[in-house]
Amino acid sequence: MKGCLLVLSFYPRDQLKSTLFLDICMFVFFLFNLLQSPSAVPIWLRLFLFLTIAALYYVVLWKKDWLFLVASAIGIALFIILAIHIDPVLLVYLFIFSDSSGKVRLWPHLSISLFLLTSCYFIVFAVIENNPVAFLTTAFAPFLFLQLILPFVVRFIKRAHSLEKDLAAARSEIEAYVKEEERNRIARDLHDTLGHTLAVIKFKSELAIRLTEQKPEAARKEMEYVLDEARRAAKQVREVVTELKHVQIQVEIKQAFVLFEGTYISFIVRGDEDIPALTEATETMTALSIREALVNCYKHSRADQVLLHFFIKDGYLNCLIKDDGVGSDRSTRKRGDGLESIKERMRLIGGFCEWHSTKQRGTEVHLRAPLS
Repeated sequence: MKGCLLVLSFYPRDQLKSTLFLDICMFVFFLFNLLQSPSAVPIWLRLFLFLTIAALYYVVLWKKDWLFLVASAIGIALFIILAIHIDPVLLVYLFIFSDSSGKVRLWPHLSISLFLLTSCYFIVFAVIENNPVAFLTTAFAPFLFLQLILPFVVRFIKRAHSLEKDLAAARSEIEAYVKEEERNRIARDLHDTLGHTLAVIKFKSELAIRLTEQKPEAARKEMEYVLDEARRAAKQVREVVTELKHVQIQVEIKQAFVLFEGTYISFIVRGDEDIPALTEATETMTALSIREALVNCYKHSRADQVLLHFFIKDGYLNCLIKDDGVGSDRSTRKRGDGLESIKERMRLIGGFCEWHSTKQRGTEVHLRAPLS
């Protein structure tokens, strides 16, 4: 166990899952071919060259500066010696240094590395065939091609992983920002509602104390008022706490059916089966906005029909809340109808809210929530 941990400590952790097994396979086959190929080169010298190449590979694994170029140049030079004196087939294992070339930071280093790889083939065939381009008509040509494009593939994959990490970090920051904004909104709600109610309770309680001796009946009425206010405060606390939880769109749809049940309004839902999985913050903000819009329909629209329609378009979950009620125009639209709250919620998650209404022609609220 300790031996495995010691070996793994020599390998970059970010490459353990992706390339460790491939590298082990590459070196095992390389060693096998190196020892099995018929040649006058003694075994001990072959083993020495193999260990030297392995040591150079360790350098290119960890170093991405000039040491990478030096190690790569020496390693490729050793491959030239092995290919000339033992077997040209060993050039296939130049993937060892080709793979590492894709992890360098600077393009000049990558260009030099590719030049060394290409030169290796020309030198070997110039020596053994007296024709530096002879390999182009053999199976070595596609191997060279693959060794040259492998660094670009590695760079592309590495870049894609980096972008995924950046995107995940950005999403995490947005989630935290949305939660913070929601906390602030709750604080404002507490101040505007519960704070006002508690102030009234305090004022009425003081008044009741002063009236207790001289006007006990009036004091009793004031205390009854205090009791009603206390009940209202408890209800306000429950409402605020409820909004702290993750709110699901499907749950809001069921609540909406309950809301319109027993009224003259026909409530229709379309496309809800295609609602994709959303982040907790996005779904909560969207669900609360739908709730607000539907309650507005219930309270103000005097409509015969309310339609809730979901569809996916341009990377957004689109939610259309449309009624055929009395409608309104911007000049007569009442403040406190929740539209600004809906816009704020959708803005927090990177979405949009559009509102269209015309007198006697109904109202349409269009929500767009980002899918990613």
